[in-house]
Amino acid sequence: MWLHITLFGILAGVWAGWKTGWLPFSDISDTKGKQMFFLIGAAGNLLGLVLTFQALDVSLGDDFRLPRTEDAYSEDFMLSIGEDRAARVTVEIPEIEKEEEQHAQQQPDEEESRRIALEEAIRSYNDKKQDAEWYYLPPKLDGQRLTWERPQDNSGTMLAALFFAAAAAALLLKGQERQKELIRRQEALLMDYPELVMKFTMLVQAGMTVRKTFQKMARDYQRRTDPRPRPAYEEIITICHEMDSGVSESEAYYRFGERCGQVKYKTFSTLLEQNLHRGSRQLVQMLEKESLQAWEDRKRKARVLGEAAATKLLLPMILMMGVVMALVMVPAVLTFYAA
Repeated sequence: MWLHITLFGILAGVWAGWKTGWLPFSDISDTKGKQMFFLIGAAGNLLGLVLTFQALDVSLGDDFRLPRTEDAYSEDFMLSIGEDRAARVTVEIPEIEKEEEQHAQQQPDEEESRRIALEEAIRSYNDKKQDAEWYYLPPKLDGQRLTWERPQDNSGTMLAALFFAAAAAALLLKGQERQKELIRRQEALLMDYPELVMKFTMLVQAGMTVRKTFQKMARDYQRRTDPRPRPAYEEIITICHEMDSGVSESEAYYRFGERCGQVKYKTFSTLLEQNLHRGSRQLVQMLEKESLQAWEDRKRKARVLGEAAATKLLLPMILMMGVVMALVMVPAVLTFYAA
């Protein structure tokens, strides 16, 4: 019982730490993953608490009975004799007749003597009851009270542990999905950067201001027919919304670079900020240089991706070669043996 209450306290503390920012949950998983962790953990602990609460009443009371069946079976109980500590005993129903063991052990020890006495007490008590349907456990032995209890049930604790393990697994899986999504986003940003800079340079060379250029690129992106989102252009739309809502151009460009998180985008945003303070005399030349550098970087990235793809295809090619060799050699071997 107290274990489940402690677990609820730990969950509450972790939740508070997450909400206040004391715990670094942002590095582990996203908001959905954290919510799943707390929901699964709390639900499992609550179910475990219910099972543990139901198992608290283990005392069987006086004149407890068990059903008789055609086949003999056994059950384990915790038995306290008088003030002694409870010990586990196994009761066979009905009591199986055993050969006398005194020949092998003429002076049985105290534990063996108590076991024999208990078996005799159970047998005598049921002989007095003479009940063909039920098997009874005696309330006394040699004048001492017998307290029969069910063995402690740890199913509630095990259930809570399983749910917490599932919650941790869900948290880690969501964290891995988040990391993969971040990696895909970063790769998409790198692939979009050369095209973005080239379009931006062409529009600025045509005489448009930086703000009008971003608005033009945002409108063109929103009118596209490809439904797949492109992170770089989504950030351009965000820039336009920020500037329309009253954010200064310099602050909007700075936020653009920070949200993208790539060095190239931070460099691009720095060029735009410098243009606001120093004028646009050298902006076109710097953008042209940045565009050429971006295309060179993209070519190198494409070569790296091509080499990685060739490496991944190596194993399937080896397997296919093995299949081809088998198709050629098996008929030849069969022909050789047939001859």
